Parts: sequence; C-alpha cells; structure tokens
Amino acid sequence: MKVYLNDVAHQAKKNETILEFVRRIESLEAIPTMCQDDRLENFGSCRVCSVEVARERNGITKTVASCHTPVFDGAYIYHNTEKIKRLRKNILELVLTDYPSDKVFPEKGKKPTEFQRTIAQIGIPNVRYPKGKNSLDIEKDNSHPYIKSDLAQCINCYRCVRACEEIQGEMVLGMSGRGFATQIIKGFDTNFDLSACVSCGACVQTCPTEALSDKFTTKTLVADETVRTTCTYCGVGCQLDVSVMNGEIKGIQAPVTAEVNEGHTCLKGRFAFQFYNHPDRLKNPLIKKNGKFEVVSWEEAYDFMTEALLKVKKEYGADSIGCISSSRACNEENYLMQKMTRVALNTNNIDGCARVCHAPTAFGMQQAFGTGAATNSIKDLQETDCIMLFGANPTEAHPVTGARIKQLFMKGIPSIVVDPVSTSLAQLATYHLQLRPGTNVALLNMMGHYIVREGLVQKDFIQKYTEQYDSFKDHVLTLDMDELEILTGVSKELVKKAAIAYATAENAMEFHGLGVTEHFQGSKTVMLLSNLAMMTGNIGRSGVGLNPLRGQNNVQGAADMGVQPHQGAGYMDVNDPEVKAYYASKYGISGMPEKEGLKIPEMLEAAIAGKFKALWIMGEDTLMTDPNTLHIRKAMEQLDILIVQELFMSATAEMADVVLPASSYFEKNGTFTNGERRVQRVNKVVDPIGNTKPDGQMIIDMMYRLGYEQPTGPVYDAAKILEEIAEVIPFMKGISWDRLGKNGLQWPVLEDGTDTQIIHQDGNFKRGKGKFHHFDFEETPELVEHRQKYPFILTTARQLEHYNAGTMTRRTDNQELSPMDYLEVNPLDAADKNISAGDSVKIFSDRGSVNIPVKLTYLVKPGVVRTTFHQPEVFINMITGNVGDEFTLTPEYKVVAVDFEKV
Repeated sequence: MKVYLNDVAHQAKKNETILEFVRRIESLEAIPTMCQDDRLENFGSCRVCSVEVARERNGITKTVASCHTPVFDGAYIYHNTEKIKRLRKNILELVLTDYPSDKVFPEKGKKPTEFQRTIAQIGIPNVRYPKGKNSLDIEKDNSHPYIKSDLAQCINCYRCVRACEEIQGEMVLGMSGRGFATQIIKGFDTNFDLSACVSCGACVQTCPTEALSDKFTTKTLVADETVRTTCTYCGVGCQLDVSVMNGEIKGIQAPVTAEVNEGHTCLKGRFAFQFYNHPDRLKNPLIKKNGKFEVVSWEEAYDFMTEALLKVKKEYGADSIGCISSSRACNEENYLMQKMTRVALNTNNIDGCARVCHAPTAFGMQQAFGTGAATNSIKDLQETDCIMLFGANPTEAHPVTGARIKQLFMKGIPSIVVDPVSTSLAQLATYHLQLRPGTNVALLNMMGHYIVREGLVQKDFIQKYTEQYDSFKDHVLTLDMDELEILTGVSKELVKKAAIAYATAENAMEFHGLGVTEHFQGSKTVMLLSNLAMMTGNIGRSGVGLNPLRGQNNVQGAADMGVQPHQGAGYMDVNDPEVKAYYASKYGISGMPEKEGLKIPEMLEAAIAGKFKALWIMGEDTLMTDPNTLHIRKAMEQLDILIVQELFMSATAEMADVVLPASSYFEKNGTFTNGERRVQRVNKVVDPIGNTKPDGQMIIDMMYRLGYEQPTGPVYDAAKILEEIAEVIPFMKGISWDRLGKNGLQWPVLEDGTDTQIIHQDGNFKRGKGKFHHFDFEETPELVEHRQKYPFILTTARQLEHYNAGTMTRRTDNQELSPMDYLEVNPLDAADKNISAGDSVKIFSDRGSVNIPVKLTYLVKPGVVRTTFHQPEVFINMITGNVGDEFTLTPEYKVVAVDFEKV
C-alpha cells in the first residue's frame, strides 16, 4: 500500500496501524501515547495518539486514534497539526486535574517516567479545571515485598489491568468507581499482599507513572550501565536487562525486544536477584581440618585437591573418581567439567542434574527420533490448534511459557491436561485426565488405542517416515480399556474424547515435564508420547511436536556439552572406537577412557560398596535434591575426598572436605541453552564477589595441575571456549560469541550461522526413520513393595516462588512470599485421620520421616498427597526412595509410598 505521511509517499505494511506506520517512518517518539503498550492489544482510551487522516490530498480530515486504526491504501496522515497539538494538550490538561502537581517533573537523580516524557513532549498545559477530590487521598500500598502502589499517580490508562490479563492471565487488577473516584483495585478491593497476585511485575513494567512501582524503583533508576543477560532460573531462558550502579545490581527489567520472553518475566527473574551479594555467600576457599572448616588460599585448596585426587587415582584407579556437573553453570563450564573428567582424570564418571529430571526425555526421544531435544519453538504456540500438557505445571515451574499457554486455554483452544493434580491449567482445560500417579503408560496406551480404532492415524506419514508401527498398533488394539480405566482412574470415554481432539486437530502441540520423566516408566512414557506425535503426523512443522519443559535453566545445555557417562559432547557414544578417536583428536590426547562411566545413583552405590572414593560436585546440593537423603549421606561418608563448588554453604557442602566459592551467573560470561535449543549469552554484570571465581576458572586451574593444558589458555574466556565447543559438537558448528547477539541461536546451527527453529522437518529424523515402540503398563516396585504398609502416594512439585532447593530464592524476599513447604491433603483423607487445616503431620515412608504443615485441598484426589521440596527445615527427600526410571535411573519423585499422622 502507498500511504502519505505529511504528503510524502511511503510503503505501508499489511495490517499495520497508523501508530506503527508513523513510528517506523519517523521515530518511536513521533506520536505521544499514554494507554498504548506494544505487548498489549490496542485499546484507544486516552486518544493522546490521535492523528488526522484524509482519503485525498487537501481532503476532509477525520481525527482518529492512531494506535488501533489501520492504514489504508491512499491514506493521507497528518500526525502533528496544530489541531492535533491542541487536542493532545487538552486531553493532558484533563488528566493533570487528578494528578499530583509535584510529580509532573522527574525527581532529582531519577529518570523521567513514561508519562513525564509524554508531558514534556506535548507541553505542560495551563490546567483550568478544579482538582479532583478523591484519588489524591488514596493510601499507599506497601504490603507486598516487591510491588508498591501509590494510586494518587494513577492516570487510569488501564495498562496494568490489561497486562495482568493479557500477559500473565491472572486478572487480579481491576477498575472500580466513577469519575474522580475511579481507581485501580487489587483482587476484591484488598491490598497486593492479600490478593492473588503472582508477583510477575508485568503491571509495574507497563505502568507509565509510578502509581505502580517496585521496591527497587527500577523504572526510574539512573543506572551506570544496563547489561543484557540470561536468567539463571528455569528452562524458559528469559532475557533480562540488569541495571548496575556503583558496581551493584539495583534492578531488573524484561526487554521487550527479547524473542524468548518479549518483555515479560516471572518474579524470580525480575525480583529474586539479591542472593548474589547476600551475607551468606561463600567468599573464600575452605578446607575441613579436624572437623571444622578453615579459610585457605586458592593455592592451598588446589594443592590439597590435586594431592588427594592423584592419590586416589594411583591407589584405586581413575574409575574410583567421579564428577557431578551443574545445569546452573554455563555451557562452557559444563563442557570443561566433562572434558577435565575425561582427559585429566581419565574416567567417564561424569553426570549432572539431568539425571534427576529430564534424562528420560533425552533417552526416549533419541530412541524414537534420534535427537533428544524439543522439536519446536515456543513461538509455535501461535500456530497450534490443540495443546496437550502432560505431567507439567508451567504456570508454577515455567511461568512465562505457562502464561502463554494459559492465554490460549482462556481463549478456548482445545486443550488436554494429564496430571494427577487439579492445577490451574487443568481447571481451564477442555479435558483434564486426572490419573493415578504412575499410570502414564497405561493412559497413553488408551489414547493410542482410540486413535487407531477411530481411524485417525496419518497413514501417509507413517508409511513414508516411520517404522515398527504395525507392532505398536497390534499391541494397543489388544488392550482392555475397561481394565485400564480402573487402573488409571480416568473414564475411558474422557480419554477417548481427548485422544480424538488431539488426533483431529490440524496442528497439535505437546509439552511435558517432570510428571512424565520422574517415574519408573519415564523413558517409556516419552517413547509413547513420540508415538502419538508420529501416528498423527504432528511432527516436523510449525505448531506441533514434542516439547519438554526443561526443569533447570541449562539442563539442555549441560547434556549437549557431554555431561553424561555414556555420551560425550554432542551426544556421541563414548563406547564407539571411532568416537573415542574423534574426541582424542579434538582434545589433543592419545586416548579416551575405555569404558562407559557411572550414573549418579551408581556412583553412590559404588561409594557405599567401597569402590568409589572421590567425588567432585559443581553447583549441586545433592544431599537435598536427590532421593533418599540418608542413603546419600551414607555414601558420602565413605568417600576419601568430597569437593564442592557452591555459592552458599549447602547441606552437601557441609559434608565436603574442600569447598570452593563460585561466582554467580551475574559475575561471569558464558552461555545457557534453554528448552527450545536456544543458545543465549550470559554476560558478566558485576565483578565477582569476594574471593570467588567462575566455575570454569576453577576447572581450568585444576586441569593444569592434573597435567592437561587447556588450549584456550589458563584464563577462563567463554568466547574462546565456545569456539572450541563449536569445533567439537557438529550441531553447534556455526555458533560463535558474536553471532549469538542478543537473542541467541537455536541448534542445529549451520556453518554460515543459520539456525533451526523446527527439527525433523519432512520426516528428516536423525536416526533415519522415526521408530514406534510399545509397552505394557508395569506397576512401580515402590508400590509393589510398600503400598500395603504405606497406603498413600506422595508426589512432589514446585512452587512458583522458589527454585529447586531454594539455595538462591530463600535468600531473597521470595521467602517472605512463600516461607514454607506444606503437604496438600484431600479433606476426606484428613477427616479420616482427624487432621484439620493448620495442623502439622509426620509423613513417613520406608526410608524415614519428616514433619510438615498441612494444607487441605481438593486439588489432589483421595489417596494422593503432594508437597514441594524447597525448604531445608522439611527436607522431604528423607522419605523419597531409590526406585528410578528403568533406563536412565532418574528417581521416581512422583510416586512415593507413604503414610502420615497428626503430630
């Protein structure tokens, strides 16, 4: 379209608004706004963005709001006429009648608010009308640990209300009253603390005044610099703009140009940063002498470690040593950790926290497709017609992705939630299949049965791109649906409807989490989910696929880097002679370790058996996060040396012989890989605290002492190490520090830097053809062995406010928002045991017992209880067990046989 701006012709884009058009041609400041936010649907309430439009030169003009008026071919737009200037000034005059006069100009030492910039742009009018009498007297609300309100500064633009609804999907904020009495309310006209606010801060970021602000006054900070980095919490991988003043972090905003989070983030990413300089931070190396830790120099710590490791290696062999790497660390550090283990310690005993979360995803998808990673991008949610959410609660564990999914659920997209708990998304879903914990395989067999029986399979796709389908089909058709209905606890008619909804959708997109993987049949569940995608052709194009919601920020990256005992960097089999030669050549050594290494549970068993003597842990509180705490403690007590790199003195660090103080992600460079295979830069924001070092620097220092010289040099340089990674891992060939830019690249990345948003396109599976598998449901040994004595099933979960063991979030004001773990119990079960709300119970299993407060809720079915695992005062892993996934040994946190009684 040809459109004229002030009589000058320009090309307009399809579906472009006048505001977008003018800003693109001139500048973002070309037209002032008050109620407009690019992340929100255009609203048009303030009319400050008004322009004049005519259908011909010198024709009759019409005044319209530019924010929601589309351009049209041949339009003549005049955005800054005297008439429009007068209109804007009059609108502003009306607004200022109910606005504090001392807030018209920015405070000294502060940045102007968006509204103050609008005032300056339009010009301060002569306010001729009497002042409002109501809203200026509103009491400030400082009840929330982070979010503050001073509604005397509210200009009734509705942006906060819309952000709460359109971005987060919570609808906590509303508007009440009329005239000068119109004001924002929280919940049922209460304060922020008592409302259902999830503390995401979207309202604060969009508010053009300081009617809504945060405790850090982030919007008006005059920072020395703002550094873009990647969040350290969950696998969404949000980009953050971190404001720094005098070498300290003062506030965080979500950049609107970030492809991953588009100007949004959760309360952890936005607010929970003060752990980085908390007084509890470890700041010097420690060695345990006579049962007590003493501060030592780095040289002394390194000398002690070198001597102890070489002694163990000489006396017991290299395979008596092992390392546990961390998904909290950068790709470069994980790469160095696995490399050091293999080339300097000469063992494949390297593993990481994916062992306790998503190892079945990688294994199962590799068996089906050849690649164990998300097939699609999160942005594909815009293209899907049906969402299946299996064993995941993303509004709590992956909040930004969860908010996007919730938006679609609220708009009525066909949706399926498979979860034993009635989560907030389950309550919105079209179909909630509330199965008994542990019966995932049985339920997926039911879905497969109905899709086959109803003739809804994509035969062309199956015949062209897959193998072993007939065996799967024959298997599911023989299954008894009545029997499986009883087994799962889900109506077969409901399962049938859900299966048909998934199979008949033009594009169906699946997401799964730890409710799939942390089971005895976790890997089998992933393979059956893969079956569903293949049999319906929901793979290899936009809006479909299998998409694991990675638990920690860099679970995907750590696995990519080779942090696993059976596969090296890039998922190559360490048992293959050609692979060994490949790695040896790349690392510049004569040979690689001979045999596959031990997984974490196997290391612990070997330690108890006296065959495993030295363990080096980077950034994992294994004692708190892995199952059966007493078992782990027993194993660690048998070690000759335990080395721990940490931010804080954790339960695991307390058992260590050497504790090395690590720099946080704010204090170093590197990359994280999020759940959609997106490699993003982690940029150093502030200098390392105290005498801490980046994990990567510690590893390089020790590599030299153990006899291997790192080719990138003795100083940890993330960009150089990334170059080495790109040389070793084929699917990262085209990645470089500079190419990653602000939004990163999704692997595979070609040598020319072209990345990949969707994998397995046109049936191009890495393993050749997609492979179908079939399995019968098998009851977990946990229930077979213990259910008679312990009749309840405990399943574990996360809270929005905390992250895993809470090492970081408990040292922020998030702890004030959520100070305890509690046990969710169905009221019918509680009544049977004479337990009331607010009581505490002793919950016990075959492994031990803990005391925990109770919360009564119908979100869990009778016979099922649920808790989180963030607080060391509860230490729930005292009662979890050793049963794990059959293939990967990932612990079965989702099914624990327990009983409980009133304390």
